[in-house]
Amino acid sequence: MSPRLTQLLEEMTPQEQTEVEAFAAFLIVRRQLQRPQLLTDDISIRELTELVAVAGSFDWLNAEEEDIDSLVDGEAVRWLSP
Repeated sequence: MSPRLTQLLEEMTPQEQTEVEAFAAFLIVRRQLQRPQLLTDDISIRELTELVAVAGSFDWLNAEEEDIDSLVDGEAVRWLSP
């Protein structure tokens, strides 16, 4: 370990030292991880679309409670004069 890093660690509070230790562990684990495979690499776009439709993840878009805006909502835009 470099003398500068040792000096910085000695000047830190125990809480800060714990944070640095956790970050160092994160860096080591990140280095060991392989690039994750994307789901779309293993499944076609058509199959993925069907999966999303069947799962109901976007059903809330059809809910009447979400239709809160209408053509009469809001105010006309007023532009500032130059």
